[in-house]
Amino acid sequence: MKSRTPLKAIILVAFLGALITGIVLLFSGSKLPAAETAEDIKEYLAHNGIVTAGGPFTKDIYIPEEFGEVYERYNELQKEQGFDLSPYRGRNARQYTFPVTSIKGEIAPDTEAHIIVCDGYIIGGDVAETAIDGKM
Repeated sequence: MKSRTPLKAIILVAFLGALITGIVLLFSGSKLPAAETAEDIKEYLAHNGIVTAGGPFTKDIYIPEEFGEVYERYNELQKEQGFDLSPYRGRNARQYTFPVTSIKGEIAPDTEAHIIVCDGYIIGGDVAETAIDGKM
């Protein structure tokens, strides 16, 4: 006689499998843009209407554990754009700097895009004019 697996056991295994899959997907996904390469960052910028020429220049940066007044103001700018550097306090990251040629079709001389990447995701950045009295 063949043994039968009770229906309740099958349902329980299916439920646990679905639950584990859901938890993995929930915690492995990120709403931050992925950026494994400089090309990924250029595509992200282009998607947002920012055309770059050449680059990038890269440097390793440290996001301080305690934000001073300047970092607090900079992080407010990040929050306005949907980013937040707070979860990355005390972490190393990489900053990519690209020369910008245009923003949404408008020529943008002396402008750079600075993108901060940590763990393969864009966590912040800005577009700024390089002039001493330039805008960010």
